[in-house]
Amino acid sequence: MRRLGTALHVVQKRLIVRGERVEGSETYIPRMNSWVVDQKKRRVGKVFDVFGPLLQPYFIVWPNKGSDISAHVGKRLYVDEASGRDGKWKRLRS
Repeated sequence: MRRLGTALHVVQKRLIVRGERVEGSETYIPRMNSWVVDQKKRRVGKVFDVFGPLLQPYFIVWPNKGSDISAHVGKRLYVDEASGRDGKWKRLRS
């Protein structure tokens, strides 16, 4: 689980997250459709878009259906790297 950033506000039913400030040359940008989770590892939504400066990017999170995204405003959110691919993806055979 990697820290994504702090949720700022809700715009058009999507959550805007300010990314953590990056120190050094390594910049971590999560892949599109990566799961975004809260501190208790409950799924909030998926990364929909990335914009803004490279050192402190902003993310748009597409929320899960039926979730109250306004409850996450002001809280830290994380990217769940352990989930891997969803069940709909198949492994390629060599």
